[in-house]
Amino acid sequence: MKIIGLVGALVLVILAVVVAVDLASGPTPQRGQCLLRRQLLLPDRCVNSCASPFDCTVATRPYLVFWTQAATCLDGVICP
Repeated sequence: MKIIGLVGALVLVILAVVVAVDLASGPTPQRGQCLLRRQLLLPDRCVNSCASPFDCTVATRPYLVFWTQAATCLDGVICP
């Protein structure tokens, strides 16, 4: 039983590290730019350099069974 607990804990730690690396990696957009950030485990999303929350997603595609992820982003962004 101890082995199963240790393996389960190890899997959770590895999963947490992969998600943390997934969130930290990716391109940083310049002013007026919207980029598609591809991620390993989490859904792909569009990121921009605007200070306020702004979604520059143009099209989406299915992710797993019930969710969607970004497929394409705007070419240029005018921050509100």
